[in-house]
Amino acid sequence: MTEQRPPADPPSADPPPADPEQVGVEPETPDMMQIEAARLLANDARDRLRDRGFEDRQIERWANTYIAEHGSGDVDTFLSWVARQTRTG
Repeated sequence: MTEQRPPADPPSADPPPADPEQVGVEPETPDMMQIEAARLLANDARDRLRDRGFEDRQIERWANTYIAEHGSGDVDTFLSWVARQTRTG
């Protein structure tokens, strides 16, 4: 008789949280005019990124880098970008 083991947990769809430089993204600081946009974007995405395991400091660094590179964006686009960056890093 063979022992039956419970199935292994499926791999997480989301990679573990990381700082930008840990996945090969050079962190950037937005221009003075964009700092408020980065802060608002981080606040709007905060709950969803916390649910994925990101810490506040990481969320702010990702938002700063995203706004510095893209100038603006909505929460869903930002979250998709973070997911792509952390998967490919």
